[in-house]
Amino acid sequence: MGIFSDTDELNENISRAQKELQSAVRLRSTYRLFSVSVRSGRVTIGHRELCSRDLSQHLQGCKEAFLFAMTLGPEIDALIRRYSITEMPFVPVLQACSAAYIEECADQAQKELEEIAAEKGLYLRPRYSPGYGDFSLEYQRFFFDILELPKKIGVTLLDSCLMVPVKSITAIIGLSPDSSLCHVGKCMTCLSENCPFRKER
Repeated sequence: MGIFSDTDELNENISRAQKELQSAVRLRSTYRLFSVSVRSGRVTIGHRELCSRDLSQHLQGCKEAFLFAMTLGPEIDALIRRYSITEMPFVPVLQACSAAYIEECADQAQKELEEIAAEKGLYLRPRYSPGYGDFSLEYQRFFFDILELPKKIGVTLLDSCLMVPVKSITAIIGLSPDSSLCHVGKCMTCLSENCPFRKER
């Protein structure tokens, strides 16, 4: 038997989690636009070289990219800690809803970036974050240095390269002249074998 006895109970807890999130979220975000140079297995952003075959494939054809970061704020971490003490079965629902919520907020924030790209006659590639493929989580340090995240949005980095608040994201968003791209929310789960941006096996 699962944590919740039926679908109605689960749906009620999802609705409850969404209301809790809407009350607690203190959304903050920041971004900067940089020139990009892409070679096989290497991407240079500004004056920093990033070693990642997967990222270089993802940004193939891009000459510019946004570095982007967003957080739901420390109140969400506090909310999760409180329920981990008082109502542990509710925590996985709250975790899942907050993860989905920050992705939805990031999608909305990208609309501003899409307008900037459109002025250049370009289109956004899907977000690509440290920890995807062979793009090492260690590169979080690069994001923190170049975007000044503690100062700009109040996010700090642990020695393990995990972020605090936990519900925070960083990503590289390439600007491409090619409009025939997958939707930003689908590339990481897409199984299409004919997609031009599918990783070569």
